[in-house]
Amino acid sequence: MIKLATVGTSAITEKFLSACRLTGRYELHTAYSRSLKNGERFAKAQGFKHYSDDLRAVAENPETDTVYIATPNVFHYEQSRLFLEKGKNVICEKPIATDCKKYDELLALANEKGLIYAEAIMSRHTAGRKVLLDALSQIGKISQARIDFCQLSSRYEQFGRGEKVNIFDMSLAAGTLMDLGIYCVYAAVDLLGAPDSVSACASLANNGTDLSGGAVLGFKDFTAVLSYSKIGQSAIGSEIVGDKGVVKIGSISQYADISLVKDGKEALLLGIPDRAEVMRGEAEKFADYIENKDAFLSDYKSVCELTHNVHSVMDLIKQSAKIKYPIKECKL
Repeated sequence: MIKLATVGTSAITEKFLSACRLTGRYELHTAYSRSLKNGERFAKAQGFKHYSDDLRAVAENPETDTVYIATPNVFHYEQSRLFLEKGKNVICEKPIATDCKKYDELLALANEKGLIYAEAIMSRHTAGRKVLLDALSQIGKISQARIDFCQLSSRYEQFGRGEKVNIFDMSLAAGTLMDLGIYCVYAAVDLLGAPDSVSACASLANNGTDLSGGAVLGFKDFTAVLSYSKIGQSAIGSEIVGDKGVVKIGSISQYADISLVKDGKEALLLGIPDRAEVMRGEAEKFADYIENKDAFLSDYKSVCELTHNVHSVMDLIKQSAKIKYPIKECKL
């Protein structure tokens, strides 16, 4: 059994823990929160044995071997480094780091210590990925891809009233690219490969937050157009167009709601699974990497390469779109 500690008590942590339970391979050991009262509440609700408000004590506890980190993006690097240095496997919510250089640095540290360091991106490990790859093999030569994730934030009105909202706070390395756009980049690089060129633009709020944006990824024979927004809701999803058919993707973040269009006929290949079941794939795969690394080493290396390539593209998008993060030094 993997003895798990968690850092962060948000809804995404609850969803990941639901997925862990489905695998039967995780023992919930310690829940960390900056607030001891909140940590106690969360631990009791989720079934943890312990809770703590001392991050270093959690990292140094010999009774755990793995940590799942789901805190504001700006803390990911320092928290991941702490746990890796203390000999823990790290599963960190996306984005795993604020730039590719930081990811590469911590991956090297993990490799040096024989640990797993992985980004919790559910699409790469869902059943829908195989469905998508099989469908793409049936549409011939790809001529165009349009990958979209536009979802109106429930907090946008609060932000518009001038209230502090974490997801629109660039000092936390937040914004739309980091929250939603990363799924589009993952899909493009995972399904289509590393692009030859990247250009991008963004709609910026007065505080510098990227509210929406787009990127054009150039490949040898086609382009992929990415669109992402937290200030509007898309209604048409994504599609990859070939000379023999089209693959339609309703949910790019989950690799779900997938249809194949050929000869004027549309066939649904996969609907929308339960969210916990979607996340079960990543929880299961992380357990494989941790418990039997040698057997799954090739797949783990492939995932690490994908993460590197994704964050390389993310860096180019930020540079092209002039997205900046006024990040202050993080203290643990």
